[in-house]
Amino acid sequence: MNKGFTLIEIIISLIILSIILLISSNLLKSSINYQEATNLKLKKINELNLASTIIRRDLRQAVNVPSRDFFGNKEKGTFNGDYANKSVSFNSYINDISINTSPIKKILYFSDDNTLYRRQYFSSSPYKTDDYFESALISNVSDVTFTYMHERRWHNSWPVGEITSRKIPSLVRVDFKINNNDYYWLIEPDINNVYQQ
Repeated sequence: MNKGFTLIEIIISLIILSIILLISSNLLKSSINYQEATNLKLKKINELNLASTIIRRDLRQAVNVPSRDFFGNKEKGTFNGDYANKSVSFNSYINDISINTSPIKKILYFSDDNTLYRRQYFSSSPYKTDDYFESALISNVSDVTFTYMHERRWHNSWPVGEITSRKIPSLVRVDFKINNNDYYWLIEPDINNVYQQ
């Protein structure tokens, strides 16, 4: 007599196999979703780390020299922070491969359309408004503010007065939000000298 599987045994084994496949596919799907979420978080963390490094480097290499606006007029300070426009500009020492240009470049950080931008002009006192290159540092960012410390008090704009127009703040604080999470960076420019005219 031939021994074989009955129809019920085959159906039960198919049901068990279907359950195993269903569980396996759900586990695979959740693993893929988890990996995608992790990759997005890592990308955002890398973006924040890079932005932090760039801003800190620029501020720590800030050069306390006066600059001129696009019309050739002397700017009111060597370091300018504007709370209303959510921007800060200053001159910084930038390593350049060209020996024909000055390593001192004007840097502008500003927020526009939920993005924090870094704009680097090709000189410390540019005369062309479009003589720069620009990088988006942080996307999907809101409530970007720059505040400045002078004599143990925080100020929304810089310079605070005539004396501070020749100084760089002792600390710069950058506040922002990403997905309703608050972030802030405290940066010490490492410059305590005053520009002498």
